[in-house]
Amino acid sequence: MFFEDGAVSKEMTYSEFEAILDGVVGMEDFAGETIHSAFVVVNGQLKINAVVLFKIGFDRQGYADRSWNLPLRHLADTGGSGPDLGAGAIRLACKSQCSVAWHASSLWDPDMSPKSNTFVRLRDTIAGNRLCLPTSSEPEPPVVRSPPAPVPPNWGMPPPAHPSPQSQPPWQSSDPINSGWDTQDSGLTDSQLAALETEHRNKIAALIKQQRLHIQTLKNEAAQTLRNTRLELEKELELARQEVIRLRGEHESLHAQNIALREQNEAQRKQISAMKKARELEVRNAQQSGRAEVETLRKQYEEQLQQRIQEETAKLREDIELRNMELMYRHDVAKQLREELTQLRKDKIRLVHEGGDKFLERLEALGISFIAFHPGAGHVSITLAEMPSYMENPIAYAANKCLVSEEHYRKWLSHYQKPECQAPLTAEKICACRIPRVDVPSQFVVGASDRCEKHKPRSYGDNVVTLRG
Repeated sequence: MFFEDGAVSKEMTYSEFEAILDGVVGMEDFAGETIHSAFVVVNGQLKINAVVLFKIGFDRQGYADRSWNLPLRHLADTGGSGPDLGAGAIRLACKSQCSVAWHASSLWDPDMSPKSNTFVRLRDTIAGNRLCLPTSSEPEPPVVRSPPAPVPPNWGMPPPAHPSPQSQPPWQSSDPINSGWDTQDSGLTDSQLAALETEHRNKIAALIKQQRLHIQTLKNEAAQTLRNTRLELEKELELARQEVIRLRGEHESLHAQNIALREQNEAQRKQISAMKKARELEVRNAQQSGRAEVETLRKQYEEQLQQRIQEETAKLREDIELRNMELMYRHDVAKQLREELTQLRKDKIRLVHEGGDKFLERLEALGISFIAFHPGAGHVSITLAEMPSYMENPIAYAANKCLVSEEHYRKWLSHYQKPECQAPLTAEKICACRIPRVDVPSQFVVGASDRCEKHKPRSYGDNVVTLRG
């Protein structure tokens, strides 16, 4: 059985535990921990006969410590007397009661407090039989009470139920003083008195043994607590020493830096003083030789400026000559182009008088007319005199035939080709729902005929059509 926080958290058979010791399986729940465990021997009636309280460590992968080696069966067979858990006093091996002294450090002492009694938890866990251990229906053999066996202490467990004082014989009474030691009043024989005295002495011996074990357990716990406290104090003392050494080193370093900074400050002060004196001397020397140097620099500047002006003047002259040459070339090209344009105009006039116009006049003389179709105006007959204006702007010609302006005709034509609501919803989106189409341009009203019923204005004036003469 494995304990966590004083309670049994896991239990298994000894064969399963041997598989863990052999490294066949691991215990991930106990990885990196040292667990308090108990090796328990039970009989066929699920009563505990022996208990070994031991500790076992697990690595980070959950496998048992390979160096762990405790003879659990030997310790269970040679353990001292323990509490009665239903089958008589058990054999107990713990840290304060170990038959092999060098294994005591690998064991632990039970908790015998009423709230978290280790033996009560072991007894209740075995009684639950979660491992489904086989049981036997044969009763335990009767215990021989001659001579009377010593009665073990309760080890912090609740006392077992005893029969009533009326059903017990005087020599089995729990209170030998009140049960009557006077042979004259009770009529007890010498052998009965000797048995009672022996039973009383055994009780006292068992109580003394329990108290010794309890005292030894407390001593071990106190020693362990003292060792832990001493280790913690030593660690804190070592940390404090290291901190003192670190602070002392920092203090010495800061002190050395302070001295170095003082020396550096003094050296810089002296250097600044020397530089100040040298600067004053240089200023006086500069004042004496400044005029001569200024005059020399002025002459050098004037010479350089004159030389720069001459270079820039020569460069500009070259640029002007290049521009003049380009301008002359452009004049020649422009003259040539004007001559070509004049010749082309003459050729155009000649072609007009000799070509298409005469051909169209001949067609008109033969009774042939030109007809064009435009939405809203239908089929329109175009005379020869109207042909130039039609060819220049067919939309304006059709708008004039429909007695509307060119802009009005274009808006109506857009509506005629795609009758959708033009009401703006956002800066880049319109309603675009289908609406009835207006077939006559003069009946189309901008802002009303191109709107759906939802976006059409409630009242609007008649469409004013301007007739063009």
